[in-house]
Amino acid sequence: MFILLFEPREKVLLARYSGVFSSEDISALDANTVAIVAREGYVRSIFDFTDVKAVAVPRTRLLERGKKLRMNPGQDRVIVAPQQEIYELYRDYAQGQLDFGNGELMVVRTLVEALDLLGLSNPDFQPVVGRASSSMA
Repeated sequence: MFILLFEPREKVLLARYSGVFSSEDISALDANTVAIVAREGYVRSIFDFTDVKAVAVPRTRLLERGKKLRMNPGQDRVIVAPQQEIYELYRDYAQGQLDFGNGELMVVRTLVEALDLLGLSNPDFQPVVGRASSSMA
């Protein structure tokens, strides 16, 4: 499950995951991202896994997904993963993205680090509304 928040001044999308991270979450986020990019143009992204308890996406599937072209080319992306297993998984994913030519994906342990990397000192994230997704709260 995840919720989406958007900081309009800085054009930053924040996806906050919780519980079990699944393939359905990936598909739903992709659909929502397409709609947001159509409305806002390219956006920077933070993917916050702080409240994730388990990953139900096979490692091989996630790493293969890293070979797809990005929806937000040239935009900063940061993964927040305090859990060692998720941190290592996304470090591997980030390396695969870089090797494929999809640019750098930064992986950090805290949301504060992610905000610092994007130069956000006082963001005003607002819930994204009007998107069809059973995964969104």
